[in-house]
Amino acid sequence: MKAIILAGGQSERFGEPKAFAEIDSQPFYRRIIDVLEATNMFNQIIISTNDQLQDKFDYPHILVDEAQHKNKGPLAGIHAAMKTYQEEELFFVISVDTPMITQKAVSKLYQFMVEHLIDDQLDVAGFKEGEQPIPTIAFYHPRTMEQIEAALTSDDYSLKHVYHQVVTDWLDVNQIDSTEYWYKNINYQQDLDSLKFRILNR
Repeated sequence: MKAIILAGGQSERFGEPKAFAEIDSQPFYRRIIDVLEATNMFNQIIISTNDQLQDKFDYPHILVDEAQHKNKGPLAGIHAAMKTYQEEELFFVISVDTPMITQKAVSKLYQFMVEHLIDDQLDVAGFKEGEQPIPTIAFYHPRTMEQIEAALTSDDYSLKHVYHQVVTDWLDVNQIDSTEYWYKNINYQQDLDSLKFRILNR
C-alpha cells in the first residue's frame, strides 16, 4: 500500500508553496511523512508535485504529473501514482495542506475501508465533515483509475467528478478522538496563523 502526498498545487491563495510552510519549524510535507511513516502501514510514501517544485523537496520519492495532465489538480497526482505503481492494491491520498493529520485518523480510516471493501465493493473511503466529503484524506482503490482518466480527459478535473461515479463511504471526522483541527486545510496565511495560535493555547 502506498501513500500519496498531493503537493503540486499553485498555492495562489496562500502566496507561496504550502508544502514548505512550517509548523514547529517543520515543513508541512515533512510533518505528514513522519506521521505516515509512524503508522507502519505503507511500503512507500510518495510526494506528487509539479516540475517547478520537484527539486525543492529534501526527499527521494518524488513523482511529477504527466505533461498532458499538467495543472489539472489532485486527480493528475493520483493518476500519476496509480499509473506508475499498477500492481499496488490500495492508495492513501492526503493533501499537503493538511499538516495536522494524525496516526489515529489514518489507522481508523484504513479499518473503515477494509471493513467495507469486500462486502460493499468500496472504491473510495474518506472523511467527511457534516455532509461534506473530504476526498483529499481518503483511500482509493486502483479500479477508480478508469473514472480518473475519463475525468482528466474531460473539462471537469474535480475529485467530485470521480467520487460521484464510484462506490464511496465517508467516516465522520468526529469519529476521531483528536484536536478539532486535525483535518483542517491551510488555504490562507491567516489559517496558518490561527492554527499556530490554537496549538500554543490548547
